[in-house]
Order: sequence, then C-alpha cells, then structure tokens
Amino acid sequence: MVLGIAVRNGLPLSLSEYLDFCGLSFSPGSSVALAPDGSPVLFDDVMARYLRYGGMPAIASLETDQATHAAYMRSVYEAIAVRDIINRERRSGESRVTDPSLLRRIAEFLADNVGNLSSASSIANTLTSAGAKTTNKTVSSYLDALCDAFMFYRAARYDLHGKEILKTNPKHYIVDLGFRSHLAGYRVSDVGRLFENAVYLQLRYGGYEVHVGKLYGREVDFVAVKDDEVLYVQAADNIASESTRERELAPLRAIRDAHPKMVVVREGAYESDADGIRIVRARDFFL
Repeated sequence: MVLGIAVRNGLPLSLSEYLDFCGLSFSPGSSVALAPDGSPVLFDDVMARYLRYGGMPAIASLETDQATHAAYMRSVYEAIAVRDIINRERRSGESRVTDPSLLRRIAEFLADNVGNLSSASSIANTLTSAGAKTTNKTVSSYLDALCDAFMFYRAARYDLHGKEILKTNPKHYIVDLGFRSHLAGYRVSDVGRLFENAVYLQLRYGGYEVHVGKLYGREVDFVAVKDDEVLYVQAADNIASESTRERELAPLRAIRDAHPKMVVVREGAYESDADGIRIVRARDFFL
C-alpha cells in the first residue's frame, strides 16, 4: 500500500468520500451544500479543489492551502520513490531502478501528460533531448516501477473494430490529482485533462477495468468493462459550442453496438439525451 493512500486497490478518496471528510452533503439535484460553519459551498468549487489537491485522506479539508499540500505531497512522493520503488528494487536484487533523479523526471513527464498517448520510446527521446540521456529499456523499467507502486495506472488502447487490446502507445493516469499538481505545477490551464483523469479514477472506483477506445481514426476516452457490462464514456470540460459537442459525440455515434454510451461534462447544463447518448453532469456522475 502506498503511504497516505488508503484504501481500495491503492486509490485515494473518491469525490463523494472527500465530501464526507469535508463535512459536506449535496442533496439530490442540488449544486449547493452547507459547510460545517454554515457557509454555502458550490459543487463546482469543490470539484475545482478536488482536481487541484486530490483526495489524500490526511489533508482532505476545505482549509488545505497550497503550501500545506505541497509539503505533504513532497513527503509522500519521497516515501514512494525511496521506500516503495528504489529500496524494493535493491532488495529484489534486480536493481532496474537506481536513479532517483531519472525516476522523478519520468514521473513529472507522466504527470504533465496525463491522458496523452505515450511510449517508452517517446519518453526516452524527450528526456534525452532535454539532456537526461536514457534508453527505451530503462524508461520501460521505470514506467513499470511507477505503475507497480500504484502511482500511475496504464490504460491500454482497445481496438473496437478488431475487438483486441493494442500493445502500443497506452495512456497513463495518475493515482491522485494532488500528485499531478505536485509534480507538474499548480497550474489551472489544462483542467480538461485533469477532469478526464478524475473520470478515469471514478470508473476504477466503480470496479471497472478501463481501456482507451480506438475506432478507425477516432478515439473514445474510455471503454469501461465489468463482468458482462460495457460502458463507453467521453469526458468533456463543456459542450457549449457546436464543434465541441460534435467532437465528443461523433466517436460514440460511430460505435454500432447496443452498450450504453455517455458524455460526462464538467460544467454547464445540457439535455440529458442526444441520439441515445446520455449527457451526464459531473455532479451526478461523481455523486
């Protein structure tokens, strides 16, 4: 178990659990709750805080600030890097992962690129061009170590036409969005990818095995599978413009089977159905 991560299969708090830690309860259909001191709290504000600070139980609070969060996450990362990865490698006698600096560089790269297709080759080329010379084989070992420590999850691509798992260019999602802020900086310019990561984690909380869907030239964010159930999911920041709406719906429309399909939208209110595809607000999806 990773230090500070409680819980189910190495995952931190879900958003609903995070709300419990903060003493918040949103009534069905409501986007406003009362904090323990009686002040109103908007769901969108809590969602933004969760995307920024993640769900580590030890610091799950509406009062957590960036300095407190950064200090805590630094200690957790160092425990994972040293105790759970490097020392474990030494004890095993394999010593595939020996360079803490390179491990950090790769973790930062993955954190900065959550939701992007990646490979050991592309990461090695990027790091080498930046002065950290390494090889595909070395990067592959470090990627495996980060995933074995439950710091990142590898989402393989699934060919919806050929019905097979593809071995190349998976995506990586981080176990806690607070780690992402710590490793890649506390910036707010790419909320869409943070939200996608949160949707991925929520599906895992629900017990799904989660892949990235590929259908000819289109991509479906998630193909979620549990027992005989299959669910196709797109994660969108908003679908206010016609072009964005079409971009999110088109891959789902192209799937010809009868399994349920949905678009989870972070902000805005929309009709609940579009050509048989459910449009789900973040509040309803996460709670």
